[in-house]
Parts: sequence; structure tokens; C-alpha cells
Amino acid sequence: MSTSLIYHTQGLREYKYRSTRYVDSKVCINIECKEPLICTDCGSDNVSAVKIKEREIKGLPIGTKQTIFIVTIRRLRCKNCGADKQEAIPCTPSPKARYTNAVVRTVLELRAQMSITDTANFLGLHWGTVKDIEKRYLQNKYAKIRLRDVKVIGVDELYTGHDFITIVRDLESGSVLHVGAGKGGDALKDFTHKLNSSKCHIQAVAMDLGPAYAAWAKEHLPEARIVYDHFHLIKLMNKKLDDLRRKTMNEADEEMKDQLKKKRFLFLKNEENLDPENMVELERLKDLFEDLGVATFMKECLRKIYSLASDEYMAGIAFEYWCDLADKSEITCLEKMAKTIRKNMDGILGYWGEKKLTSAGMEGFNNKVRWLIRQAYGYKDDEYFKLKIFDLPNVKISKDL
Repeated sequence: MSTSLIYHTQGLREYKYRSTRYVDSKVCINIECKEPLICTDCGSDNVSAVKIKEREIKGLPIGTKQTIFIVTIRRLRCKNCGADKQEAIPCTPSPKARYTNAVVRTVLELRAQMSITDTANFLGLHWGTVKDIEKRYLQNKYAKIRLRDVKVIGVDELYTGHDFITIVRDLESGSVLHVGAGKGGDALKDFTHKLNSSKCHIQAVAMDLGPAYAAWAKEHLPEARIVYDHFHLIKLMNKKLDDLRRKTMNEADEEMKDQLKKKRFLFLKNEENLDPENMVELERLKDLFEDLGVATFMKECLRKIYSLASDEYMAGIAFEYWCDLADKSEITCLEKMAKTIRKNMDGILGYWGEKKLTSAGMEGFNNKVRWLIRQAYGYKDDEYFKLKIFDLPNVKISKDL
């Protein structure tokens, strides 16, 4: 071991090598600062070392051996200004840290490919130390979120297994802008304060059909266009269709019930995705159960509006015609669906008005958050969990992780 070697392998620039000893499975290396004694307050070299002590600092492993640096630390007394302070430890990220800056860099590099436990075992660190290193890095990285250039945002809620969180993303860049506890407008209070101070101009907000986020957007972003995602509209239609199927089964006799058993996805699946055999079966059931047949036909018509309507005006005409047909059908679920569409018409038409904007990216990102939760078997530290969500757009999901 030499001063040059600890510089090139451990990144210790300000220290010189003194000696090495081996204790069990550890390599203990004595080092001392090679810089001259200088007062940290006034910069004078008229100082004296009044007290000397040693500290053990974890370094990068050498082969299979854990490396411990025994650092000589001096307490300096300045004869010019009278300062009496311990000299700085430049090889560590903070005065009280017991690991080197090189260990910090290595932890962050390994965490991209390894779990916290594996990283800790490889470097000989405590599990909590690895987590704290990554947490501090993420705190510094996401201390300030730039909102000034944001124009289009998506808002969605996600159930984490024990509670709800609300996520706001920039739908153009994909970056996470806010993670709030709970759901609805209360989860967006901190984000509202940031918006007010950022002077950004939000043009559109994509969301599901829930009224809570729409009420928040109307109050705090009155100039932004609310856009209801078409996926959620079709999802709602499918739910009403499935409820009708259940109701039909409950009211039918045993012989007719058998006709609908295990046929749920036959009604919910897009017709173009059905094979010829299933398509024949679906047509038979539509003829057999009139209301279900009409509702299934109306579901497909609703889907076709999104693929056939060329602009907002044509889509508006198509939706109004669909609602008129739903009212004339006198089928309760279709009448309720028509009422929902009319109530939220402007937001539904925002899909065309905002260049076919959707919150599909939000749904995909929610799947990544669920993957994140599964990888860690849940998070007890809420702040760390939120920081990991902020960093998630930079993470490439792999089945091997």
C-alpha cells in the first residue's frame, strides 16, 4: 500500500499513507492529512495541534477484505484569532460520517442494479446506512422541482396497499412534479403553493372522471383545459355493462343463468379482438338477452367515436347522438352513462381539443410505482418512498431487478 495507491483506488487525495495491519477479515490502514495546519476561520498558518485522536472510517473493500481507514484527526488552536476547532475531514461527506466519499459514489452506482441488502453486504455497511446515503442524495437532487416551463400535467391517485397517494407528472417530459399523501384536493395543497410561486402557465390537465381533481383544477387552474382520459370513460362503460350482466343473471332462471356463466370477458373484450368462434357466441347471447345486446352494441359505438371522430366538433355531435340513443333505449345503465357524458362533455371533448391528450402515461407510471413497492416489499419511510417515486422516471425496469 502507498499514498499513490489509496489515492487511485480509494479517492483519498488529501491523505498520506502511514501503515497497514490486518485484523480478522479487515484491512486497517493508518493515514494522516498531508495538508499544512491552517485555521479554518481566518486561514492563518499560525496554529498548533493541541489534541490528536483517531477515527475509523469505512472505505471501499479490497478484494474480499473490508477496508478500514484509521484517520488521525487534530484539534487546531489558532494563535491569531483564538479559534479552537477540529480540522475538517475532507474524505467524508459530512463531519460525523464514518465512510468515505468513494463509498457514497459506489453505493449510488450499485443501487441502480442491486437491492439495498445486497449493496450493504457487498460494502460491509449497515442496511440503514445504504438507505440513508441514497435518501440524502435524492433529497438534494429533488430539493427543488422546476415548474416554470410545465404546460401539460396529469393527475392521478394510486392505492399503495395501505393508503392512497396522489401523483402529478409533466406529461411532456415525464418528470414527477408532486407526490402527495391521500387523494383529492387536500393531497395537492403543497403543489398548489408551488404552482402559485412558479408563475407557470398550465394549458391542460389530464385526469380520470373523478370530481375531486376537476374541482381542484377549476379553482386553482381556471385557464387550463380539463381533459378526461378516454380510457376511464370506456372503463366506466364496461363497468356498467358488467353490472347489467350481473343483474340479468340474478333475475334469470337457472337455465338462462347457465348461458351467461363465465361469459364476462366475452362482453367486455373489444370485438375486434375476439376470434370467430367467440364472436358467434357473443352474437347468440346478444340476441338471447336483448338489453345486454343493446348495451354491448352501445359500448362498441362509444369506442368507435374515439377512432372515427376527426375533431372536437364531430366528436361532440357523435356523443350527443350516442346519448340520445342511450335515453331512447330506456336501459338504466345507458341512461346513467349518457347523463355522465353530458355532465363532463367539455372535458371528454378535450381529448380532441388538446391534440388527443390522454393520461395513459399516468397509468403506465402507476404500474412502475407498483413494481417499486413489490421490489421493496413496501416502504416504512414515507419520505424515502416519495423520493424514489420522483426518481422513478430515470429507472429502467428489468425483470432481473
